[in-house]
Amino acid sequence: MHTRIDSAELRVRHQIRRQGRPYTLVLTKTQELFTREQTVRGQAAADLAWLMSLRNG
Repeated sequence: MHTRIDSAELRVRHQIRRQGRPYTLVLTKTQELFTREQTVRGQAAADLAWLMSLRNG
């Protein structure tokens, strides 16, 4: 499971709690995930503003 998560380059930390059955996979979002999302949203807003300026221009 760890290998698949790592190979998918997901921006999460992962661990398996080996208590009881079934085991529990714990995923924790990293700050990089939030930073990346903020960058993508910022670029989308800039692109939308540019498109709107073409429409109104």
